[in-house]
Amino acid sequence: MVDAFWLVAVGLLLATVFLLIMVGEVTLEKRKKAEETAKDAEAEAQRLSAKLANYKSPGHDHAQKVGWRRKRLLNKPEYALLRQLETLVQNAPNRHRLFAQVSYGAFLEATARQDLEETRKVAEHALMRKRADFLIIDRYGNPVAVIEYQGDGHYRGNAHDRDQAKRIACHAAGIPFIEVPAAGLTPGQRLDLERHLGLRPALAAE
Repeated sequence: MVDAFWLVAVGLLLATVFLLIMVGEVTLEKRKKAEETAKDAEAEAQRLSAKLANYKSPGHDHAQKVGWRRKRLLNKPEYALLRQLETLVQNAPNRHRLFAQVSYGAFLEATARQDLEETRKVAEHALMRKRADFLIIDRYGNPVAVIEYQGDGHYRGNAHDRDQAKRIACHAAGIPFIEVPAAGLTPGQRLDLERHLGLRPALAAE
């Protein structure tokens, strides 16, 4: 009986030791993973901090490290459309002005309820990165119409979706959003612009 007791006792002791070893290995593995996670988090924090510093930089420290060259503001079809629009604006009786490549953030701002403040910031930031091909303003500087040139390659990929935010914002702000095809202004678009510019009487409201 005594021998059996000691055998059971030794067996329990060995099982306990084995269990402690296993727990120790698991704990050690978890500790290693936690340390690796902490290192990764620290590296990511440093990367984000450096990125934020770049965003806050006034730019001169980066500008002097690279070369610069001029590039065309407008391609040939866009320039041809510019000439068409210039003719219309020059003939307008109310001293309208035409601008090219204008940031949407320069003439639009988002509004929202207080509980949608974060959404407003995200929406506004997304739109500020986009540019209108052409913008017509009135004598007081108010937007009259946005003209986007949709060239032959415009409808490839997700270009249509990228412009959807522009359409939504302009429509909500009451700014006509005119999408000109590759061939240039259509007769209907020309008539619409002439009405916006006061070159033709506005259509009577139904």
